[in-house]
Amino acid sequence: MESSKKNDYNVDVKNMKHLETVSEEWWDPSGTQILLHSMNPIRVDFICNGLISTGMIKAEDRNNPDVLKGLNILDVGCGAGVLSEALAKLNANVTGLEPSEELIRVARDHIKGQSLNVDYIAEYIEEHSINNPDKYDAIVASEVVEHVPDQRAFLLELTKCLKPNGSIFITTPNRTIVSWLLVKIISEYVLNIIQRGSHDWNHFIRPSEVEKILEEKNCKTVSVRGIWYTVFLNVFNYLKYTGIHYFLQAVKQDNKKQK
Repeated sequence: MESSKKNDYNVDVKNMKHLETVSEEWWDPSGTQILLHSMNPIRVDFICNGLISTGMIKAEDRNNPDVLKGLNILDVGCGAGVLSEALAKLNANVTGLEPSEELIRVARDHIKGQSLNVDYIAEYIEEHSINNPDKYDAIVASEVVEHVPDQRAFLLELTKCLKPNGSIFITTPNRTIVSWLLVKIISEYVLNIIQRGSHDWNHFIRPSEVEKILEEKNCKTVSVRGIWYTVFLNVFNYLKYTGIHYFLQAVKQDNKKQK
């Protein structure tokens, strides 16, 4: 049953309903969610390399098929599970959190018959953080922050669920004139590779803003990398310039070790 408190939570209900209209197309790699599928390899690469940099996994295990074995990862705003599944296939214990019950249904349907350790939950991060403090080795919010009404509150909720020495991984568009042109105008209205009306440029957030918010809860940003999408190859690559779209990793400092 859908929560009667929906409007009390930090969710853009209009945007969520907008995404639900294409729920059945979510797993079509050439459909409306083409960019999520195309972004998956570089998202997984950034997460794995980030966890190596903090000693959460060993560098020599980087190319092992079970490189994330034993790690508890929370994928917040998981949609229908494109990234959650990819992480689970590397043997992580994945919790996919998503307020849309329709998208969770599609995600659960897609893992039927697969031996993957994924638990999909139709729940708000505000609810989840209460019962799961300091639980996860890594938390991912990929292509989510730009859709949240109160970004500061959302980011602070993420930190509550993270273990000391654990990492938060954010992927999101930057708020620049360049991103407005390329992400909002060209990608949505010229090339039609992003669902029209799914983004509000005013809700794009700069990496310096994310960094400042996370520092409030002792989470130190350790990496920010730009990415670029090559349309005719349908592939994402890293880019030194972060003004279009960026990946960010922050690590929760262990206060006990600092004393």
